[in-house]
Amino acid sequence: MRRAAVGRAAPELEFNPPNEERASRGLSGRLAGVYKRPAGRPLAPGSPCGSRRGARCVREGPACARSGGTSGTMAEGDNRSTNLLAAETASLEEQLQGWGEVMLMADKVLRWERAWFPPAIMGVVSLLFLTIYYLDPSVLSGVSCFVMFLCLADYLVPILAPRIFGSNKWTTEQQQRFHEICSNLVKTRRRAVGWWKRLFTLKEEKPKMYFMTMIVSLAAVAWVGQQVHNLLLTYLIVTFLLLLPGLNQHGIILKYIGMAKREINKLLKQKEKKNE
Repeated sequence: MRRAAVGRAAPELEFNPPNEERASRGLSGRLAGVYKRPAGRPLAPGSPCGSRRGARCVREGPACARSGGTSGTMAEGDNRSTNLLAAETASLEEQLQGWGEVMLMADKVLRWERAWFPPAIMGVVSLLFLTIYYLDPSVLSGVSCFVMFLCLADYLVPILAPRIFGSNKWTTEQQQRFHEICSNLVKTRRRAVGWWKRLFTLKEEKPKMYFMTMIVSLAAVAWVGQQVHNLLLTYLIVTFLLLLPGLNQHGIILKYIGMAKREINKLLKQKEKKNE
């Protein structure tokens, strides 16, 4: 009789959460029915709680299920965001397919792949603004000419680009770089929309801070516009925006930001020494 008792299998522990609790916590397939585990045996490494907490996981079944459901929800959110980004990127690639060669060439210029690209950018922008200064068009004429130029480019570039660059020379590396450019454009658009939504959120949650910030910022911009000629100010802004990708690519902005931080830290330390 003793041998028979010893030879019996160890009883199994059961954890049967209610149906409503299983549905609200999003249990995985292993916890959706009856959670069974032989006594004294740790959980498998692939289980939600891991092998180290195997002995406690049976006693803390609801907490374990809750952690697994939370991680699963976060993973689903990340997958959904990734899929949405991929769909938006694919849609943008399809829309800009005729501009592929031009965009790759512009990307090389803006990232300063050759040493003479920055002077060329500044020279072209300077020539363009000198022409505008010489012609001195009205606001309506300038806007009309700009929109007309965009319409002509939208019509002619998809037709002339394959003949100039050669569509049969499109390689896998170029396609990969074109995909990265479109992905960066989608991310930039998302950031802009996010900042716009944050502005409206600030307006709803803290209206006084919103109006004070907007009034002070717009007043500062109006003062700068009054002190500096509008064409010169536009020239400086356009030049900086066109040089910004190359400055980021070569780490020039980070370099000068680090230098500025070091100088500020030195000044603060000197003030602290004087106060002591």
